[in-house]
Amino acid sequence: MFTHLTQAVTRLLELTIVACLSVMALLVFGNVVLRYGFDSGIAVSEELSRLLFVWLVLLGAILASRQHAHIGFDTLVRSLPLGLRKAAIALTGSLMLVTCFIFVVGGWQQTNINLDNSYPVLGISYAWLHGSAMVFGVGMGISIAFNIWDALTQPHTPEELSMTLNLGERIEDEIAHVATHQSEKTKS
Repeated sequence: MFTHLTQAVTRLLELTIVACLSVMALLVFGNVVLRYGFDSGIAVSEELSRLLFVWLVLLGAILASRQHAHIGFDTLVRSLPLGLRKAAIALTGSLMLVTCFIFVVGGWQQTNINLDNSYPVLGISYAWLHGSAMVFGVGMGISIAFNIWDALTQPHTPEELSMTLNLGERIEDEIAHVATHQSEKTKS
């Protein structure tokens, strides 16, 4: 059940990020061509691109969190025994959940403050900008809660638990493995 929901949410996030990036690229490229080639431009290009960029970054951070793709410094955690390793994950995860709560509360306050303020050219409320903080806080909080749950409840060897901490190192390990395999093939 949760696997299908997680996959659907992941796919929705990926499609939204692609849409934001595509619209931004078209707006900025089109605006550059129009300005230099035809001495005109797209009026909403700058404001809409900036708004989409904020959403893109925050949604991308949520997606990266669930996929364990954020950069991590886990040298200390790797040196701990399995029980302390899980405790460290729970502690850092809890601190991150507090930060997510702050994002939600601050986003809610800023959204309410800016409901009546609007972008000069777009004409939409600044609440669309500040609302992204609430979406980020809730989405990242859910992702972090799942990450903590996975780390604490699933049986792990110390190596597997380290692997759940940092996808970047898994990618580096895979690249090193492929490079070693390739060099062995060339020597043969």
